[in-house]
Amino acid sequence: FDGWRWSMLVVRAGFWGMITLCWVSVFIPVLRSFSRYGKLASGAEVGNGRRAMKLFNHPALYIPSSLGFKLFYTWLLIFNSLLLVEVSYLSYSGKPLCILAILYAFDQPCSAQPQLEIHSLTVSVLLEFHAVRRVYECWKVHRFSGTSMQHVTVSAGGIAFYILAALSPLVDPGVICPLVPRGKLWPLVPGILLFLVGSYHQHKCHKILAQLRRGPERRYGVPFGDWFQIVSCPHYLSEIIIYASFAVISETATQWVCVLWVASNLVITGLRTHHWYIKKFPGYQSLGRKAIIPFLI
Repeated sequence: FDGWRWSMLVVRAGFWGMITLCWVSVFIPVLRSFSRYGKLASGAEVGNGRRAMKLFNHPALYIPSSLGFKLFYTWLLIFNSLLLVEVSYLSYSGKPLCILAILYAFDQPCSAQPQLEIHSLTVSVLLEFHAVRRVYECWKVHRFSGTSMQHVTVSAGGIAFYILAALSPLVDPGVICPLVPRGKLWPLVPGILLFLVGSYHQHKCHKILAQLRRGPERRYGVPFGDWFQIVSCPHYLSEIIIYASFAVISETATQWVCVLWVASNLVITGLRTHHWYIKKFPGYQSLGRKAIIPFLI
Protein backbone atom coordinates (compact mmCIF):
# COMPACT_ATOMS: atom_id res chain seq x y z
CA PHE A 1 0.00 0.00 0.00
CA ASP A 2 1.24 3.47 -0.79
CA GLY A 3 0.75 6.49 1.47
CA TRP A 4 -2.64 7.61 0.24
CA ARG A 5 -4.02 4.12 0.65
CA TRP A 6 -2.84 3.98 4.26
CA SER A 7 -4.40 7.39 4.83
CA MET A 8 -7.62 6.20 3.21
CA LEU A 9 -7.76 3.14 5.45
CA VAL A 10 -7.16 5.25 8.58
CA VAL A 11 -9.98 7.65 7.64
CA ARG A 12 -12.36 4.78 6.90
CA ALA A 13 -11.43 3.08 10.18
CA GLY A 14 -12.20 6.34 11.99
CA PHE A 15 -15.67 6.51 10.43
CA TRP A 16 -16.40 2.85 11.19
CA GLY A 17 -15.28 3.35 14.78
CA MET A 18 -17.66 6.29 15.20
CA ILE A 19 -20.50 4.32 13.58
CA THR A 20 -19.91 1.44 16.00
CA LEU A 21 -19.89 3.73 19.04
CA CYS A 22 -23.03 5.43 17.78
CA TRP A 23 -25.06 2.22 17.63
CA VAL A 24 -23.53 0.75 20.79
CA SER A 25 -24.61 3.92 22.64
CA VAL A 26 -28.23 2.92 22.01
CA PHE A 27 -27.81 -0.01 24.39
CA ILE A 28 -25.23 1.25 26.92
CA PRO A 29 -26.53 3.95 29.32
CA VAL A 30 -23.14 5.62 29.89
CA LEU A 31 -22.49 6.05 26.17
CA ARG A 32 -26.08 7.14 25.61
CA SER A 33 -25.61 9.86 28.22
CA PHE A 34 -22.43 11.04 26.51
CA SER A 35 -24.16 11.32 23.14
CA ARG A 36 -26.94 13.65 24.29
CA TYR A 37 -26.94 17.32 23.46
CA GLY A 38 -29.33 20.22 23.11
CA LYS A 39 -32.84 19.67 24.43
CA LEU A 40 -31.98 16.01 25.06
CA ALA A 41 -29.36 17.02 27.66
CA SER A 42 -31.30 19.65 29.56
CA GLY A 43 -30.20 20.81 32.96
CA ALA A 44 -32.73 18.50 34.63
CA GLU A 45 -30.95 15.43 33.25
CA VAL A 46 -27.34 16.44 33.80
CA GLY A 47 -25.78 14.75 36.80
CA ASN A 48 -28.52 12.15 37.20
CA GLY A 49 -28.08 8.40 37.00
CA ARG A 50 -26.62 5.60 39.05
CA ARG A 51 -23.57 6.18 41.19
CA ALA A 52 -21.30 4.48 38.69
CA MET A 53 -22.44 6.95 36.03
CA LYS A 54 -22.37 10.16 38.06
CA LEU A 55 -18.63 10.69 37.65
CA PHE A 56 -18.93 10.51 33.86
CA ASN A 57 -22.20 12.42 33.85
CA HIS A 58 -20.95 15.20 36.14
CA PRO A 59 -22.30 18.71 35.37
CA ALA A 60 -18.71 19.95 34.97
CA LEU A 61 -18.39 17.76 31.87
CA TYR A 62 -21.21 19.60 30.11
CA ILE A 63 -20.80 22.84 28.20
CA PRO A 64 -23.43 25.13 26.64
CA SER A 65 -24.52 23.85 23.24
CA SER A 66 -23.88 27.30 21.77
CA LEU A 67 -20.20 27.01 22.70
CA GLY A 68 -19.91 23.40 21.51
CA PHE A 69 -21.40 24.02 18.07
CA LYS A 70 -19.35 27.19 17.56
CA LEU A 71 -16.25 25.26 18.57
CA PHE A 72 -16.42 22.39 16.14
CA TYR A 73 -17.83 24.32 13.17
CA THR A 74 -15.13 26.95 13.57
CA TRP A 75 -12.62 24.11 13.73
CA LEU A 76 -14.03 22.66 10.50
CA LEU A 77 -13.72 26.03 8.77
CA ILE A 78 -10.13 26.55 9.90
CA PHE A 79 -8.97 23.00 9.16
CA ASN A 80 -10.65 22.72 5.76
CA SER A 81 -9.36 26.17 4.79
CA LEU A 82 -5.81 25.07 5.62
CA LEU A 83 -6.28 21.98 3.47
CA LEU A 84 -7.52 24.07 0.54
CA VAL A 85 -4.49 26.36 0.89
CA GLU A 86 -2.22 23.32 0.79
CA VAL A 87 -4.06 21.92 -2.24
CA SER A 88 -3.63 25.28 -4.00
CA TYR A 89 0.09 25.26 -3.21
CA LEU A 90 0.32 21.69 -4.47
CA SER A 91 -1.24 22.66 -7.79
CA TYR A 92 1.27 25.51 -8.13
CA SER A 93 4.50 23.89 -6.95
CA GLY A 94 3.84 20.17 -7.29
CA LYS A 95 4.99 19.65 -3.71
CA PRO A 96 2.76 18.88 -0.69
CA LEU A 97 3.01 21.00 2.44
CA CYS A 98 2.54 20.00 6.09
CA ILE A 99 -0.76 18.08 6.28
CA LEU A 100 -0.69 16.69 2.74
CA ALA A 101 2.97 15.74 3.19
CA ILE A 102 1.97 13.60 6.17
CA LEU A 103 -0.95 12.05 4.26
CA TYR A 104 1.25 11.12 1.33
CA ALA A 105 4.46 10.41 3.24
CA PHE A 106 4.84 6.97 1.69
CA ASP A 107 3.75 7.83 -1.82
CA GLN A 108 5.70 6.68 -4.79
CA PRO A 109 6.99 9.60 -6.89
CA CYS A 110 4.59 10.74 -9.60
CA SER A 111 5.60 10.07 -13.16
CA ALA A 112 4.26 13.49 -14.12
CA GLN A 113 3.21 16.77 -12.51
CA PRO A 114 0.64 16.00 -9.78
CA GLN A 115 -2.84 16.89 -10.93
CA LEU A 116 -5.83 17.95 -8.86
CA GLU A 117 -8.76 15.53 -8.95
CA ILE A 118 -11.77 17.68 -9.85
CA HIS A 119 -14.30 15.59 -7.91
CA SER A 120 -12.22 15.70 -4.71
CA LEU A 121 -11.63 19.41 -5.10
CA THR A 122 -15.36 20.04 -5.62
CA VAL A 123 -16.24 18.18 -2.42
CA SER A 124 -13.63 20.16 -0.46
CA VAL A 125 -14.92 23.46 -1.82
CA LEU A 126 -18.56 22.57 -1.05
CA LEU A 127 -17.54 21.51 2.45
CA GLU A 128 -15.96 24.95 2.84
CA PHE A 129 -19.23 26.63 1.85
CA HIS A 130 -21.04 24.38 4.34
CA ALA A 131 -18.62 25.35 7.11
CA VAL A 132 -18.97 29.07 6.38
CA ARG A 133 -22.78 28.84 6.51
CA ARG A 134 -22.83 26.81 9.72
CA VAL A 135 -20.42 29.18 11.47
CA TYR A 136 -22.62 32.11 10.40
CA GLU A 137 -25.73 30.33 11.68
CA CYS A 138 -24.12 29.49 15.01
CA TRP A 139 -23.25 33.15 15.59
CA LYS A 140 -26.11 34.99 13.89
CA VAL A 141 -29.12 32.69 13.44
CA HIS A 142 -29.37 30.13 16.25
CA ARG A 143 -30.99 31.10 19.53
CA PHE A 144 -29.89 28.41 21.93
CA SER A 145 -31.96 27.74 25.02
CA GLY A 146 -30.32 28.52 28.35
CA THR A 147 -30.71 24.87 29.33
CA SER A 148 -29.27 23.51 26.07
CA MET A 149 -26.08 21.61 26.95
CA GLN A 150 -23.78 19.02 25.44
CA HIS A 151 -21.28 16.60 26.95
CA VAL A 152 -17.64 17.37 26.18
CA THR A 153 -17.43 14.03 24.36
CA VAL A 154 -19.97 15.37 21.84
CA SER A 155 -17.69 18.35 21.18
CA ALA A 156 -14.64 16.09 20.90
CA GLY A 157 -16.55 13.74 18.61
CA GLY A 158 -17.64 16.66 16.44
CA ILE A 159 -14.04 17.83 16.04
CA ALA A 160 -12.87 14.29 15.25
CA PHE A 161 -15.63 13.83 12.67
CA TYR A 162 -14.84 17.07 10.87
CA ILE A 163 -11.16 16.16 10.68
CA LEU A 164 -12.16 12.92 8.96
CA ALA A 165 -14.76 14.67 6.77
CA ALA A 166 -12.24 17.25 5.55
CA LEU A 167 -9.60 14.60 4.87
CA SER A 168 -11.88 12.06 3.16
CA PRO A 169 -11.98 13.68 -0.32
CA LEU A 170 -8.20 14.13 -0.22
CA VAL A 171 -7.36 10.51 0.54
CA ASP A 172 -9.91 8.78 -1.69
CA PRO A 173 -9.15 8.94 -4.56
CA GLY A 174 -6.53 11.52 -3.54
CA VAL A 175 -5.18 14.68 -5.13
CA ILE A 176 -1.67 13.44 -5.77
CA CYS A 177 -1.30 10.81 -8.49
CA PRO A 178 -4.87 9.43 -8.23
CA LEU A 179 -4.87 5.67 -8.69
CA VAL A 180 -7.57 5.77 -11.38
CA PRO A 181 -7.99 8.85 -13.62
CA ARG A 182 -11.52 10.25 -13.37
CA GLY A 183 -13.05 11.43 -16.63
CA LYS A 184 -16.77 11.48 -15.79
CA LEU A 185 -18.04 14.94 -14.97
CA TRP A 186 -21.79 14.20 -14.92
CA PRO A 187 -21.91 13.36 -11.16
CA LEU A 188 -20.98 16.97 -10.43
CA VAL A 189 -24.37 18.29 -11.59
CA PRO A 190 -26.75 16.15 -9.44
CA GLY A 191 -24.29 16.33 -6.56
CA ILE A 192 -24.13 20.11 -6.53
CA LEU A 193 -27.93 20.33 -6.92
CA LEU A 194 -28.40 17.99 -3.94
CA PHE A 195 -25.99 20.13 -1.93
CA LEU A 196 -27.90 23.32 -2.76
CA VAL A 197 -31.26 21.74 -1.89
CA GLY A 198 -29.98 20.38 1.42
CA SER A 199 -28.25 23.65 2.34
CA TYR A 200 -31.29 25.78 1.49
CA HIS A 201 -33.73 23.73 3.53
CA GLN A 202 -31.36 23.33 6.47
CA HIS A 203 -30.85 27.11 6.65
CA LYS A 204 -34.59 27.71 6.38
CA CYS A 205 -35.36 25.18 9.12
CA HIS A 206 -32.72 26.68 11.40
CA LYS A 207 -34.37 30.08 10.97
CA ILE A 208 -37.76 28.57 11.84
CA LEU A 209 -36.32 27.06 15.03
CA ALA A 210 -34.67 30.36 15.94
CA GLN A 211 -37.93 32.27 15.50
CA LEU A 212 -39.55 30.05 18.14
CA ARG A 213 -37.14 31.41 20.76
CA ARG A 214 -37.53 35.15 20.34
CA GLY A 215 -38.52 35.76 23.95
CA PRO A 216 -36.00 36.26 26.75
CA GLU A 217 -36.68 32.77 28.13
CA ARG A 218 -36.10 31.14 24.73
CA ARG A 219 -38.48 28.29 25.44
CA TYR A 220 -38.92 25.33 23.15
CA GLY A 221 -42.01 25.13 20.96
CA VAL A 222 -43.45 23.10 18.11
CA PRO A 223 -42.01 24.29 14.78
CA PHE A 224 -44.13 24.61 11.62
CA GLY A 225 -43.29 25.35 8.01
CA ASP A 226 -41.07 23.97 5.27
CA TRP A 227 -40.08 20.31 5.88
CA PHE A 228 -41.28 20.53 9.49
CA GLN A 229 -44.70 19.70 8.06
CA ILE A 230 -43.59 16.13 7.36
CA VAL A 231 -40.76 15.34 9.81
CA SER A 232 -39.73 16.46 13.29
CA CYS A 233 -36.06 16.98 12.38
CA PRO A 234 -35.79 18.30 8.81
CA HIS A 235 -32.49 20.01 9.63
CA TYR A 236 -31.06 16.54 10.29
CA LEU A 237 -32.55 15.23 7.05
CA SER A 238 -30.94 18.16 5.22
CA GLU A 239 -27.57 17.32 6.78
CA ILE A 240 -27.80 13.76 5.47
CA ILE A 241 -28.67 15.10 2.00
CA ILE A 242 -25.65 17.44 2.10
CA TYR A 243 -23.22 14.62 2.84
CA ALA A 244 -24.96 12.33 0.36
CA SER A 245 -24.27 15.00 -2.27
CA PHE A 246 -20.54 14.67 -1.52
CA ALA A 247 -20.77 10.91 -2.06
CA VAL A 248 -22.63 11.37 -5.34
CA ILE A 249 -19.91 13.70 -6.58
CA SER A 250 -16.92 11.67 -5.43
CA GLU A 251 -18.32 8.17 -6.10
CA THR A 252 -15.95 6.77 -3.47
CA ALA A 253 -16.51 4.18 -0.76
CA THR A 254 -14.90 6.45 1.84
CA GLN A 255 -17.46 9.19 1.23
CA TRP A 256 -20.35 6.73 1.45
CA VAL A 257 -19.00 5.47 4.81
CA CYS A 258 -19.03 9.12 5.89
CA VAL A 259 -22.70 9.32 4.86
CA LEU A 260 -23.41 6.14 6.84
CA TRP A 261 -21.96 7.77 9.97
CA VAL A 262 -23.95 10.99 9.47
CA ALA A 263 -27.16 9.03 8.85
CA SER A 264 -26.59 6.72 11.84
CA ASN A 265 -25.91 9.58 14.22
CA LEU A 266 -28.77 11.79 13.03
CA VAL A 267 -31.39 9.04 12.71
CA ILE A 268 -30.75 8.00 16.33
CA THR A 269 -30.76 11.62 17.52
CA GLY A 270 -33.81 12.37 15.37
CA LEU A 271 -35.78 9.50 16.92
CA ARG A 272 -34.86 10.71 20.40
CA THR A 273 -35.91 14.24 19.50
CA HIS A 274 -39.18 13.00 18.00
CA HIS A 275 -40.03 11.14 21.22
CA TRP A 276 -39.07 14.25 23.21
CA TYR A 277 -41.62 16.29 21.21
CA ILE A 278 -44.29 13.64 21.84
CA LYS A 279 -43.57 13.67 25.57
CA LYS A 280 -43.25 17.45 25.85
CA PHE A 281 -46.25 18.53 23.77
CA PRO A 282 -49.58 16.66 24.18
CA GLY A 283 -51.26 16.07 20.84
CA TYR A 284 -48.00 16.22 18.89
CA GLN A 285 -48.62 12.78 17.39
CA SER A 286 -51.79 14.08 15.74
CA LEU A 287 -49.57 16.12 13.40
CA GLY A 288 -48.66 12.87 11.65
CA ARG A 289 -44.96 13.64 11.36
CA LYS A 290 -42.21 11.08 11.09
CA ALA A 291 -38.95 11.61 13.00
CA ILE A 292 -36.48 12.28 10.18
CA ILE A 293 -37.18 10.27 6.99
CA PRO A 294 -40.52 11.17 5.34
CA PHE A 295 -43.08 8.33 5.40
CA LEU A 296 -40.52 5.88 6.86
CA ILE A 297 -38.83 6.78 10.15
